[in-house]
Amino acid sequence: MQKSLILQNLGIAIAVKNYNCSILTYDFLKYGDIVPLDWELAREPIVSNQGSQVIFRNGVSITAQQGILSFLEVIGSKDISEIQIPAIAHRYIQALPNSDYQALGIDLRGYITETQADTEGDIQKYLQSLLAPAPWQEVGNAPVQVSLQLGFTLEAGQLNLSINEGKLYITEEETVPIVLFSGNFSYSVTGNHKEEQLQSLHQLIDNWQPALETYKDIIDTKFLQSGVIVQDAPELGKDASELLISQP
Repeated sequence: MQKSLILQNLGIAIAVKNYNCSILTYDFLKYGDIVPLDWELAREPIVSNQGSQVIFRNGVSITAQQGILSFLEVIGSKDISEIQIPAIAHRYIQALPNSDYQALGIDLRGYITETQADTEGDIQKYLQSLLAPAPWQEVGNAPVQVSLQLGFTLEAGQLNLSINEGKLYITEEETVPIVLFSGNFSYSVTGNHKEEQLQSLHQLIDNWQPALETYKDIIDTKFLQSGVIVQDAPELGKDASELLISQP
């Protein structure tokens, strides 16, 4: 199996109390100087009191739902310096400084895929290799499906990592089996006063790159013996704004 990590998504999720989801509109983002004026919509925005979502053709989406503001960016072949959602999250908060922000999560999703010469069985063998051999792995007429949920207590905070078998959609008809590594760092907003809380929140957003490096390093040194290489994603047939990975 080709063990090379491809970084697919970066997400920043902010817990905010008593947030009015209908505030999130395309006009608010555009005329509030939160996103550039030339960004094109991938589809008609959804706006309601229960939940709102604005998706752009460049792979950036912003969602407000059930007390959570989510900023997601499809990375694909982008260079790290081209990632835009941290700056967008900063500007969004600056536009609404009086909201009651509670916590922040940094979500990272990457995957390894097989070479053309390999078969889907090699994905399953790799997942099984992460576990100690045991009789239960022989139960049934097909390789057992493996899903791992791991929690790491780090100096930088708690990292929750899930490892699953998934599929990458190249076109509507063609899929590629993958091993999906989904990481989440979660932090609480601190401070006794609004200014301190806002400062804390902005500092947490700026932690996205150290979090990314920690995520990559753990996968590199603990899960992929041949090392992690962040490489160009395969040529995809869908719009960049689509989520291209699914799990069974």
